[in-house]
Amino acid sequence: MKKALKVTLLLLLLLIVIAGVIIVTTPTKKLVSLLAPKIDNIRVTDTRINEETATMNVLMDVTPSLVSSFVDSVTYDFKLYNTSVAQGQKSFERDASQKKQTMKIPMTMNHNKTRELVRRQVKEGEKVRAHIEAYADVPLFGRRKFDINEDLDMIIPALPGATVSNIKITDFGLDEMEMVMTMNLDNPNDFDFYIRDMKMTLDFPEKMSSVGGTGKDYLVKARSVTSIHIPAVSDVKKPLKTTFKTLTGDQVWKYNMKTYMVLEPKSDVVGTIHMDAVKTGEINVVQEMKKINNDKKAERKAEKAEKKQRKPETE
Repeated sequence: MKKALKVTLLLLLLLIVIAGVIIVTTPTKKLVSLLAPKIDNIRVTDTRINEETATMNVLMDVTPSLVSSFVDSVTYDFKLYNTSVAQGQKSFERDASQKKQTMKIPMTMNHNKTRELVRRQVKEGEKVRAHIEAYADVPLFGRRKFDINEDLDMIIPALPGATVSNIKITDFGLDEMEMVMTMNLDNPNDFDFYIRDMKMTLDFPEKMSSVGGTGKDYLVKARSVTSIHIPAVSDVKKPLKTTFKTLTGDQVWKYNMKTYMVLEPKSDVVGTIHMDAVKTGEINVVQEMKKINNDKKAERKAEKAEKKQRKPETE
């Protein structure tokens, strides 16, 4: 028993000596880097996209090393094709209910700078190069900075393209106008997504305004274009004046359209996306009214022809 205890003590002493030699002979900076925490399980959530910027939160699970503990703050720089797409700093508070630390890092990207880079990443599968300076308390060394450089398997959602392909007037009355707007949504991403909600505000300055939205969900496939039909009813602001001006030459109406969409990606690493878009264009109201009249004439003609075919059968 005593012999076994002596052997155990000798082994423990040997381990302490070896650890001491390693600490003495290894440069402090290199030693600390070996104790750096690991980062994995990267995903993107809370994405909001508008005309100029995209904001999102990047979630990262932190796995501590044998001695490193809670990461209390970070500075970060994310690069795509050697171009910085997001940078900043963030502090964290310890949550006793969390078994594993999850860092939530905010990202803001300017579309003018990143749109083509992100679309290129979708095609080529390029990883995001992350430089993170993480700060944590380490026994014997105190509060230390860890330089973490990693290539992250991180999917940055690309901005879907939205174009108005058609605005069809289905009915034109004295004080209101009914229409159906067709929008083509281009999904450049590698994942499908559902349009769960879509609201539209369409304004013809000094003439009329309308509010509409989709009455159903749409599935937009990856790397494809899907047409979405949005019905709307417009209230004419000054019916008599607007009608008179239209009939006497004011045929082309300019419009401003604002849309809000909630996109639900079919992806484990990209969460719900909220997207705002602004579009402008014009529509020839007189031509659309002529189309309505022609369609109604064609319907009446078809009804008459159908009645004539039925008449001999009843005699």
